[in-house]
Amino acid sequence: MRRITPLLAILAVVGLAPAVVLAQAKTTVTLWYPAGDITAGAAHFGDKDLWAEFEKKANVKVEAVALDYDTMQQKIFAAAAGRNIADILFIDTSWLPGFLKEEMLEPVADANAKAWLNAVSPEIKELSDYGNGRMWGYPQYGIDVYGLTWNKEHFKEAGLDPEKPPKTWAEFREYAKKLTKRDAQGNITRVGYAIRHVGHPHGVVHKHFWALYGAGARLVEDPNALRGSKALLNNEGGKAALKLVLDMLDVDKSTSLNFPDPRAAFLKGIASMQISETVSIKARQPKEAPELKWGMALPPVPKAGDKPVSLLGAWLYSVPKQAKNKALAWQAIEWINSANKDYELCKKYDASPRYKVNWDKEPFKSDPYDQGLKQLYPAGKKLPINLGLNGVMDAMGAAIQKVWHHEASVDAALAEAEQLANKAIADAAK
Repeated sequence: MRRITPLLAILAVVGLAPAVVLAQAKTTVTLWYPAGDITAGAAHFGDKDLWAEFEKKANVKVEAVALDYDTMQQKIFAAAAGRNIADILFIDTSWLPGFLKEEMLEPVADANAKAWLNAVSPEIKELSDYGNGRMWGYPQYGIDVYGLTWNKEHFKEAGLDPEKPPKTWAEFREYAKKLTKRDAQGNITRVGYAIRHVGHPHGVVHKHFWALYGAGARLVEDPNALRGSKALLNNEGGKAALKLVLDMLDVDKSTSLNFPDPRAAFLKGIASMQISETVSIKARQPKEAPELKWGMALPPVPKAGDKPVSLLGAWLYSVPKQAKNKALAWQAIEWINSANKDYELCKKYDASPRYKVNWDKEPFKSDPYDQGLKQLYPAGKKLPINLGLNGVMDAMGAAIQKVWHHEASVDAALAEAEQLANKAIADAAK
């Protein structure tokens, strides 16, 4: 907390300190979050009333600062090294192992973690517990569940049943071909399936996690190993997952490298299918594509009878060890993640709750989207917690980009990725 100078203290005691001077003594708690449309929950930090109740109660100011997603992780590392970091970090869960490796974060107090894990729904418990009840932050409400979304009007136009999404990879390719549109010169004007192939490597892996894991590849063999284990990328599953999209690019010509981020392409109506965070489409569609009629389902599986896999993720409220206002930061986090605020804010922002008790309340109890999420949650897998995960994600993201950009063969890219990933895991274990 900012110190009050001796002179100001004396003036305050005798009642002579100007109100404006005392007001300047209010502590500011800083929060860093990603700018743009990276996660629907981050958009709420632009609401100037979000922290108003807490600010009044604790006599503090919560200042939310938007950072560029692609450089945010490195900025946090640099800020920690320079001892000039925010009090609260709103971080991608895929960054968590890298921060733990550098011992940058405070754990959630044991008693608070125990109370949280007993009160939240199964998928939130899965996302929160990093072994034996240890927590490093609180997953945001409206968690990220990756699913296939499709444009129902495009399906009708292509002669497909708008209520029946593709279930297998073979169906997926056939649907994508039928949905693709071209101009008179043969240029693609609408892709059947939009892909993420540029930007932060973590984001590239996130968008293709469903295919990698659905086919049998694994970023880290033991998802709960903090140190050690190994990557399983260069196997038949990994090869099949990368070849699936490569064939859609080169053989089917039902997708393209010339289209924007899959979520943006889908909302612009220039993509008929995409696989990403359903919560993002849910939040952006009313503003960006109010006429769009879309469906939501689990990603397709390699063949009939296989189990679908969906990436389960969340951004975390966390507190760095070097936070200047650590106690106030924890107070703010505990406040916004209480059961009452979970219900109030999820209702306000049309997001899915985390507490079991709130799922039993309206509007969540009968909302079609929220109930649809329950069909996706059981297939959800969170990212491994390995301290080398950053290196694994970087290696896998680069491999995907090299293959789809025709800079390397599938075999060569995956062989290199697995070597780099296993080196990252081994280095992190030292």
